[in-house]
This record gives sequence, structure tokens and C-alpha cells, in this order.
Amino acid sequence: MRASGITVQRGKPHEDAIRRAAQNLGIDIDNQHSYDSGDFPMPITEQQCQTELTGLPDGEPGVIADECCTDNKCGKWLKLGEKPPTEAGLTRWVRDNYELPQALAREIARKLREWGLSHPEFITEDNVRQAAAMFPHDYATVHAEGNPQRIVLMPTPQYDNDPCFYCEQPWEKHTFTCTTCGTHVPADAPQGHEVQVKGQIKFREAKPTT
Repeated sequence: MRASGITVQRGKPHEDAIRRAAQNLGIDIDNQHSYDSGDFPMPITEQQCQTELTGLPDGEPGVIADECCTDNKCGKWLKLGEKPPTEAGLTRWVRDNYELPQALAREIARKLREWGLSHPEFITEDNVRQAAAMFPHDYATVHAEGNPQRIVLMPTPQYDNDPCFYCEQPWEKHTFTCTTCGTHVPADAPQGHEVQVKGQIKFREAKPTT
């Protein structure tokens, strides 16, 4: 309000200060139809703080019971009372909370922000898995051997229909990192390489004697 040139008394409860500022401008804040938000800020109740998510995959409906202020100087979620983390911060959160590779976590964080999910408070595990399934990544499975607390990460499927730890998609939809050339290759694509072993002697074709 002060940034807009509206005088606000200091040292008073904010409700009283806002009403006095409105009275000084001849505005009845109890009658929102009598003035425009360009003349005086409109009050927003908790019930009005909602964000509809329109970019979710497969057209799924989604609503966040909060709203992010669009003012560049503020940028806070109104009910949560804090700003979303930076893209790097959200990447770290995704990586650490879901045990994902850095590169995949970065892509997931970008996609979540596109969907309007810019704060971890509103992100679910399903959201992360949906985003993970949209990007090529190495297949990984998790198995508990003996003690249920001992989790073993396996880089390749151990049996048919073994679900991916990251996105729960079948292995055929993933890529693997070739241990020979280091490139990413489709899971079901045949690969062939001719490897030059260090120290290997190259024999030249013998020429016929004359």
C-alpha cells in the first residue's frame, strides 16, 4: 500500500490501519463492488486463495489451496507466507527427497514449476513420478535383500515387469548407459561394439611372396 502511495498508520493492528487508510480515501472496504482494486487493494480471504493447475499431464484436474503473489517484489504464497525455492533449490529438494540423479532431478524440478508446483509443500510423490516418466533416464530398481531396511539399488531389471524405482514405468521405456562407450541407448535396442584392448597387437595382412 505504501508503495502505491497510500498512507498507512504505523503502530496499529493491520486491520485498523487498513480501514483508516480506506476511510481517508473515501472507500468502503466492506462493499467491494463500490471500488476497483486499482484504487485500493481488495481483501482476499483464505477461501479465495486457490490455484488451478491446468498444465498437469493427461489433462488431470488439480487445485492448490493457496495462491502465489504475482508481484515481483513479493512472490510469496499467501497462506504459506513464504517464497518458492529457486530452481536450484527445488532441484536439490527433489534430488535429496527422492534419491534421484542430479540431471533427472533438474528436469523434474523444471517440469514441476511449469505445472505450477513451485513449492515442496504442494508436491506429491505422484507428481514427481509423473515428471520423471517424461524424461529419458537410466533404469534403476530397488530390492530389499533379507533385512527390509537394507535397500539395494540395481541398475538393470532383475526379472520381468520389474518396475523402475524413479517413475514405476516398465524397463522397455528407459535408457541404459552403455558400459563400453558411455552413451545412452534404448533399453531394448541391440548394441554392438568393437573394443580396442590396451596393448593389443595389430597384425597386418600377410603379403604373398614372389
